[in-house]
Amino acid sequence: MSIEKIHKAFVSNWVVLIACIFVFWAFRLQGDWGNLNLWISTLLQITIALFLLNLNNIFTIIQRRTLLPALFYLIPVGCNPIFNLDWKGSLAALLMMVNYLFLFNTYQKSNSQLNALNISLLLVLGSFIHPLLLLFFPLFWLGFYWFRSFNLRVFLASLTGIVTVYLIIFTWCIYRDDWGMFLSFLPKPEEIFSIREPNLSNYEWISLGIIWVASIFAGYNLFVSSISEKVRTVSFLKYMYVSSFLIFFMAFVQSEYRSFWELIAYISIALVLAHYFTLTNKLYIKILMLVFIFALSVLGLLQHFSA
Repeated sequence: MSIEKIHKAFVSNWVVLIACIFVFWAFRLQGDWGNLNLWISTLLQITIALFLLNLNNIFTIIQRRTLLPALFYLIPVGCNPIFNLDWKGSLAALLMMVNYLFLFNTYQKSNSQLNALNISLLLVLGSFIHPLLLLFFPLFWLGFYWFRSFNLRVFLASLTGIVTVYLIIFTWCIYRDDWGMFLSFLPKPEEIFSIREPNLSNYEWISLGIIWVASIFAGYNLFVSSISEKVRTVSFLKYMYVSSFLIFFMAFVQSEYRSFWELIAYISIALVLAHYFTLTNKLYIKILMLVFIFALSVLGLLQHFSA
């Protein structure tokens, strides 16, 4: 089979994607059918991968039918055992997917207060599961500015979401006469601002290196060569590309929560790489995609069997 046909199968053949999902599912469980956390995290991660396809289709980010966003999320997530049991990080990543949907809808819309409020509410409510979600407020404010929808009303709507949630909790605590309950809902600084240096295995360094090399190629294409793309498409992808590196930076600074940060970072990476590898007509890039998939798959096997 030629390189072109293999590339086309990964890009547009549903049978290939379903087979990859099945392999991801079976490989993840490996007979551990009684572990509820494993089931939940696996289902959430597959849901995120399929949600990526809908996000791409809704906003036509990639100007061609493609299944690569789902594939490029499952491969890096499936290759590292640290994601196996992190259902909280997986749920937080799913909430971020919904927030990206709201954010993309604000493109060049000055009256985006409702979307800003929705994002704020999801971040605050999600922070009760994973407090680090509160750190994404500046990233979404950057997104509003990037998409030319940031103004005072949008900013105040974002703050309103925070105030509304805690005001409801505050009112309920007054009714119950239990101040300890209110304090328990407040974010703890030691959880949000903890700093710990990275501690990665050799396999993890190699996997990240492969992902970053592919991202560098995709970034060059995005910032230098994508002059024929729609302005909105390029704007979406550039924001996702820049935000992924900011999130990866946090993964290194807060290595204790590296699983949480990387589960979210791979959402952006999956879209950017899918755009790059779908629209190419150059043979060497198609070969690079196959090498990328093969290398990460092999490293995934090595990491799981050496864990």
